[in-house]
Amino acid sequence: MTDGRGAESSAAQRAYAEIAERMASGELRPGVWLREESLAASMGISRTPVREALRKLNSEGLVRTERYRGAQVVDWSPEQVAEIYGLRAVIEGYVAAVATQNITEDTLRALEANLVEFETATAEGGAAGRQRAAALNNDFHKMLLEATGNSSLMHLLTGVLGLPLVHRTFLRYTERDLARSAEHHRELIEALRRRDAISAEMIMKVHIRAAQQAVLEQQERDVPADG
Repeated sequence: MTDGRGAESSAAQRAYAEIAERMASGELRPGVWLREESLAASMGISRTPVREALRKLNSEGLVRTERYRGAQVVDWSPEQVAEIYGLRAVIEGYVAAVATQNITEDTLRALEANLVEFETATAEGGAAGRQRAAALNNDFHKMLLEATGNSSLMHLLTGVLGLPLVHRTFLRYTERDLARSAEHHRELIEALRRRDAISAEMIMKVHIRAAQQAVLEQQERDVPADG
């Protein structure tokens, strides 16, 4: 029985990760209705773990469920985007400031190596390069968060960074957006090396607000396609 429950839990986790990734990549766009049968068939699993995954996504506010219709990918309103990125700007700005006091040389070197890999991935282009760049971007922010040594901050921000909205936005960045992101990361590393908390906080806030603007621009581009 234990093995059976473990297998079901593993399948549900896999289904959750797969659906979230499809939402992030734009394959499952806002407003799309999710059918248990088709999702299960595409993943080669039964409907039960898919149902569990959709329940979790619903509890996180990433899909909404409607009786007799199923689950629908949430279309983030400008107000919700402002809430999420406003929260990120405040918290991650504080994270950057705190990190200037605690960051080690090893972490600084890791951030620099991450930036080099990021620029290589973005230069490659294509879906694979963009996926790699998105993962590296997430790693950069996580390393900075860990550098604070503040477990409460880590717990608070990890969930926000994992939102499909955040990941999906990055996957759809323009070349200009990617170049801007790399430059912000470079400026942030320089501020961290100087132990300049004020500059680090300001750069991070500008970085997050630029990401918010990218979300809004993406939503504007999506309107003709959806209408």
